[in-house]
Amino acid sequence: MRFGTSRRAAGALLTIGLSSAAATAAIAAPAPDIRVADTSIRYGQAAVVRGTVGAENAGRQVALEYATPGGEWRVIRTGVAGADGRYGFATRLRRTGVLRVGLVDGVALRVGTSNDASREGSGGGIASGSGGGTASDASPAVAASPAAPRSAARRVTVAARIAAPFRRLDVRAGEEAVVRGRVGPWRAGRLVRLELLEAGRWRRVASDRTDARGRYALSHRARFVGGRYARVTFRGDAANARSVKRVGRLHGYREALASRYDMYGGPLGCGGRLGYNALVVAHKTLPCGTKLRIRYRGRTVTATVRDRGPYVGGREFDLAGAVARRLGFDGVGRILVTR
Repeated sequence: MRFGTSRRAAGALLTIGLSSAAATAAIAAPAPDIRVADTSIRYGQAAVVRGTVGAENAGRQVALEYATPGGEWRVIRTGVAGADGRYGFATRLRRTGVLRVGLVDGVALRVGTSNDASREGSGGGIASGSGGGTASDASPAVAASPAAPRSAARRVTVAARIAAPFRRLDVRAGEEAVVRGRVGPWRAGRLVRLELLEAGRWRRVASDRTDARGRYALSHRARFVGGRYARVTFRGDAANARSVKRVGRLHGYREALASRYDMYGGPLGCGGRLGYNALVVAHKTLPCGTKLRIRYRGRTVTATVRDRGPYVGGREFDLAGAVARRLGFDGVGRILVTR
């Protein structure tokens, strides 16, 4: 009995010694190398991570970990180091955070199961370059233990996604232009702005804060005749970096009386002759080459001043046949113009 007890005690001491030695070796092992291809990415863009864990760790599992600012580390991908110790991952991120990699020591752990981890780590893995290992989806697997060596943390800044599916940007002067959409990821209270380019500078003309589903609504009363480039901006917060979305041009229109003329082949006041498909108009005073946008019954066309006239009644524009056909305009009537 004494001999058996001594053998069991010796075995226990040996096991403890081996475990301690393994832990010490893991701690003493050099930290994995990590390189992030682009540390500033768009919402949903894949963050590409590559590096090496050393040739001595060829064939070992590698875990990619992610944490939001102030949040906990979560494993979002696992892979196997290649013959030369290299690895590669690609993971789609929706929020700004930090990434690191660690060697797996064989401790079973559920990977990437929380809502935050699955949401932030969506997207498949990739294989690294020559000799590299292959990354896999975060599924029930092994994960790096606290004693396993880890790489330095690398911050990845992720811009928010601005969607603007509803745009009413063609309005009469004095009416309201409207842009509505969402900012992703959905969060309440995010500041969104509508800006117009005026005299070479962007000027804020409207602002709103998102609701719990990320929705915003921006409106601006256009008190001008003409066009201004418009964009929607999100100023950025702890979760996402600043983002900008161009939404086209905001056009303010006025009414004008117009007529149609079809004197194809005839001379134009600004030079040349009127062609059948020429998108030109005539005006008494606007400089030759002036471009304007014309709306009529929901149709829009951009034309160029290339002729002089009309000289009948109170008519202000003569529309060449090609312009009139595109607008569905015939005879004499009122149109909307941006000049």
